[in-house]
Amino acid sequence: MFARLKKKIAEEAAIAPRPGGATRIPRSISKESVASVGADSGDDFASDGSSSREDLSSQLFRRNEQIRKLEAKLSEYAEQVRNLQKIKEKLEIALEKHQDSSMRKFQEQNETYQANRAKMAEGMALALAKKDQEWAEKLAQLEKDKRLLAAQLQEMKNQSLNLFQKRDEIDELEGFQQQELAKVKHMLLKKEESLAKMELEMETRTRELSHAQEELLASSQVCSDLSCELEMLQRQYSALEEQRDHLLAAETGAENKITTLEQREQELQMFIQQLSVDLQKAEEGEKLIKHLQEKVLSLEKRLEGNLSGEEHVQELLKEQSTLAEESSKLQQHVLVLEQQYAEQGNRLEAEIAALEKARESDKAAASHQIVSKEEWSQRETVNVEIAKALEETRKQREDFQQQVADLTTLIKEKEQFLNEKTEALLQKEEEIDQLKKGHDIVLLQLHQLQSDMEACRCKKAKREESTGKELNVLRLQIEEEEEEETLEADDLYPLSSDERTLNGEVDCVDMVQLQKENRDLEQQIVEKNKTIKQLQQRMLELKKTLQKELKIRPENDIFEVREKPNPEVPTASTTVTNNSDLNDSREINFEYLKHVVLKFMSCRESEAFHLIKAVSVLLNFSQEEENMLKETLEYKMSWFGSKPSPRGSIRPSISNPRVPWS
Repeated sequence: MFARLKKKIAEEAAIAPRPGGATRIPRSISKESVASVGADSGDDFASDGSSSREDLSSQLFRRNEQIRKLEAKLSEYAEQVRNLQKIKEKLEIALEKHQDSSMRKFQEQNETYQANRAKMAEGMALALAKKDQEWAEKLAQLEKDKRLLAAQLQEMKNQSLNLFQKRDEIDELEGFQQQELAKVKHMLLKKEESLAKMELEMETRTRELSHAQEELLASSQVCSDLSCELEMLQRQYSALEEQRDHLLAAETGAENKITTLEQREQELQMFIQQLSVDLQKAEEGEKLIKHLQEKVLSLEKRLEGNLSGEEHVQELLKEQSTLAEESSKLQQHVLVLEQQYAEQGNRLEAEIAALEKARESDKAAASHQIVSKEEWSQRETVNVEIAKALEETRKQREDFQQQVADLTTLIKEKEQFLNEKTEALLQKEEEIDQLKKGHDIVLLQLHQLQSDMEACRCKKAKREESTGKELNVLRLQIEEEEEEETLEADDLYPLSSDERTLNGEVDCVDMVQLQKENRDLEQQIVEKNKTIKQLQQRMLELKKTLQKELKIRPENDIFEVREKPNPEVPTASTTVTNNSDLNDSREINFEYLKHVVLKFMSCRESEAFHLIKAVSVLLNFSQEEENMLKETLEYKMSWFGSKPSPRGSIRPSISNPRVPWS
């Protein structure tokens, strides 16, 4: 016993670090360092002999400083050596005290051992019987544990097979999903290109339509103006026709008047000729009267000579009376003719003035009629042109209406096509959501299996530790009892060498078998861990590919965060958490949280919708808060959606966090 204690104390003294300093420095080091320093200083001084005094003084000052530092270090080292000597003396005193106390305890234990020796000898048989029974019970318990572990191993094998099958199914689903995503992406690109083309065509068509509508409005305005002008021209035409009829009637009346006036003129000319003839006759009568008067005078002159006075006077009076009567008749007739001639001349002058006025009015009416005919011909040409323009505008209007109808039908077809494509995209998104839900379910199952495996591993490690401790304790007890029995209790409880060898062989065989089983189970657990790591790596790769397809940054940290609540338990030894790793993981998670929040705030609504899960996990959102965030984003993405009503103040769910993110 004393030898063992001494060995243990020596081992502890060799292993335990010395207080007061890391290592003990030998005293010769300081002397050698001082000698080397002195030699170096001497060499430096010899080499610098040719330098100036200032350099020598500075070097001497430096050397003195170095010497002072070395002396201070030497004093520190000497103090450390003195402290170590004191500690050594204290340890020697403590060792002596411990040896004395251990000797006293050993004597007391020897006395108690001698006192209890008889009791132990008596109870040894019962104790060995009880221990045999306990060992049998422990072996039965170990057999039960072995069977349980075998059943768990079989379950783990089945679960691993199921996991492999699920992994294959997930691989197939991911392959199909990638193919579908590629198809959907290709279709989306094509549809976006066609949509862009159709939008350009629609813009050009709408521009053409607006231009055509403007032209149609202008043409309709022109048409209305032309129709108004046409109505006015028709009214003017009807008025001109009436004027034309009136002028034609006036022309016929004027022609009739002209003919009558020409007839009257002819009659007047005939009358004037007759008057001229009558005037000539009157002039001839006057000439005849003058001739007769001359004859009378001549006759009077002849009668004066031949006849008597009375006869001659009577005859003269008769001739004078006849001549006076004839002259009076002729004068009356001349006066009548002059009156008739004056009246006829006045009448003719009035008729000539009226005819000249009628002629001037006829000339003015004829010129006005000519002008109106020219205007009418011009208006008829204008009306023909207006009719042609109206026909062209009507045709253009019909063409524009046809184009508008075609454009409306085309727009309806495009809208229907877009609605179909949006419905197809919504179906694809629903399928993708279903695949994501299946993926999350598989991940949850995988995490559950990992947690079950880790729990089984912990239970196994605890059982192995407890069984190992019990075996070590029992082994030590058996060794001590065997030593005691072999040294001191041979005569009290003699056991045959065969039984001892049998018990030792049975214990060794059981221990070897248990160790083999433990090694097999550890190997299986290691293989399961490898398969789980491969599955996790595969899931990470699949997740990265899915996020690349969705053009979102891979959320590896979320997966790591979800894995961190179930750390991997080592197979044979317990794990110790490192504070530096924990701080690093917290910093990484904080950086990732900052990145996710910045990405969520700066990206589009469709990309932010995929980041809701990451934000809710990192910020420990409740289900209500996550649903409210989704509804808000859906309201922002939709055109005609209703704004979601706020459900009270949103507070972070710190009291009951779901998943710790640190």
